Amino acid sequence: MSNLSRRNFLRGMGGVVVIGGLAACGNSNNNASSSASTDAAATSETVEKVDVASLDEKGAELARAEIRNAIGLLFDRTYICVDIAQADQIPANTFVCQGVQEPDGSDFAKNAGEGDGKGYYDASQEALTSNFEKAVAILKKYYEYDETNGVFTNFPAMTYLYNTNEGHKAIGEYLQSALAAVGIQMSMENQEWATFLNTRKAGDFSIARNGWIMDYTDPICMLDMWTTGSGNNDAQFGKGDHANIAAYDLDLTDLGYDVQVEGGTWADTYDVLIDTINKESDQKKRFKLMHRAEDMIMATGALTPLYYYTNPYLLNKDVEGFYVTPLGFSHFEKCTVGGKGDSISVTYGSEPDTLDPALNSAVDGATTLVHTFEGLSRWELQDDGSYKIGPACAEKMVKGKENPDGTVTYTYTLRDGLTWSDGQALTAGDFEFAWKRAASEELGADYGEMFNVIVGYPSDLAVKAVDDKTLEVTTTNLIAYWDELMAFPVFYPTRQDIVSDEGWATDPETYICNGPYSISGWKHNSVITLTKRDDYWDAANISMKEIKWFLSDDSNTNLANWEAGDWHFIDEIPTNEMARVKKDYADQYVVAPYAGTYYVCWNVNENILPA
Repeated sequence: MSNLSRRNFLRGMGGVVVIGGLAACGNSNNNASSSASTDAAATSETVEKVDVASLDEKGAELARAEIRNAIGLLFDRTYICVDIAQADQIPANTFVCQGVQEPDGSDFAKNAGEGDGKGYYDASQEALTSNFEKAVAILKKYYEYDETNGVFTNFPAMTYLYNTNEGHKAIGEYLQSALAAVGIQMSMENQEWATFLNTRKAGDFSIARNGWIMDYTDPICMLDMWTTGSGNNDAQFGKGDHANIAAYDLDLTDLGYDVQVEGGTWADTYDVLIDTINKESDQKKRFKLMHRAEDMIMATGALTPLYYYTNPYLLNKDVEGFYVTPLGFSHFEKCTVGGKGDSISVTYGSEPDTLDPALNSAVDGATTLVHTFEGLSRWELQDDGSYKIGPACAEKMVKGKENPDGTVTYTYTLRDGLTWSDGQALTAGDFEFAWKRAASEELGADYGEMFNVIVGYPSDLAVKAVDDKTLEVTTTNLIAYWDELMAFPVFYPTRQDIVSDEGWATDPETYICNGPYSISGWKHNSVITLTKRDDYWDAANISMKEIKWFLSDDSNTNLANWEAGDWHFIDEIPTNEMARVKKDYADQYVVAPYAGTYYVCWNVNENILPA
């Protein structure tokens, strides 16, 4: 709410997503017969040099994709997980994270690539040598290589952008050293979180740290972010110069669709593919389409997965009732400290870029929002430790009614007694206003595209307040993850008279919300204080009266405060302290599941070809 892969060009296959006429479905770098062999990598004589100056626009884009894929093969993901991150992460060989189920119950990530569990490349230690040799053989096609010293001499210099954090810095330094070993120079630049997010979004970088935690447990959550108009499309697919590059093919005729594009732009192909997925109700077909979407983005080499996230944290032994969902949202509302519910002190990020539910795109901001706002549904912890969606502002979860044209209409009845934190009644009209605002092109919300499953998106959204308690919404088709969307912050209600003040979400006096807590104090860049609302509809089940969210992304400071007993929860542990922490606080160190991928993101408009 927060990428680099390795994939060479593969032999063509009928009825698959294709980049530049070369298949991007069902073949990984390591196994494709058309990939450079280990023997070929051993001698420069077997490498056919590419005349970069003679490449047309399409050829140049395919070359950049091949280069990005090759660089991704240089990284030792096991070393990153075990020696740097040290939080039991799993080396990644797909972009869509592990743990997402197919309709038959199998794992989407295990079925990616050739479906042999190796994804798009072999991330094992055993494959390090062959991966390195393949990478060098590919790069030799484009760059001058000093055989004596084993380095490339004319690769353009790059800058790696990362946000202030010792762990991110350590990973960046490893990537830097891995590239320097073959003569590729990459400098490091760090920015504070809010600035970093905006820099990535604007495309003012060449290569950057990135990560994505799923917003709901469906692969489309990690795939639709790469459409041309998505606010989360940091790689800049279909933007800037890339908007006009006609290098992509798309053939879906084998699945019964009248879609066949040769030499199309990103908008002509990937956007069309995602739109097709969003309109498909047949789940088996839909998942086949989503595999093709991942194939297509992985073929570009613009996303380099490094590992699948885990969620390590330190929780004071006196705290009970804490839980964190696999989507990364920490919950403190049911906590007690030493059996008391007076106050808990936590930290899970620095000053948020925004706490407007329509505009937030970070996990730390969302963690605050699940305490201050609430949608029609919410995630609920079960006695067996699992999670399920249950009703929140809605009296109950409802099934949609299918219409003759294939659209589906949902009709929700709001609970009695719902109020805003200023005492005003919450109505269905607040939901209608909030959704139309969040979906609008005028607001430009990163998550605005999540409303594209609703008829009339973006300018005439089919959501209507029938009366103060009844909300009606019509989707384009049956949406498998619809109930989960209703629990996501961008679908929370907001009030028109409140958000008309642009600064409303930065001041406790104007921050009017509908969740179990209100913001009673906000010392910027220091601490936000949340106070329980006694008029919240489910106040009887809220045990913690006050949550103090300390705003810090300095992991050393965070650990010091936790060890001193001043803070009860931290989720950033210094890399150089991880081994000691695991040993000294074995009973308070927790690694929770986390549905997401840590990756390196390339700006596709960055020209990495030799001059």
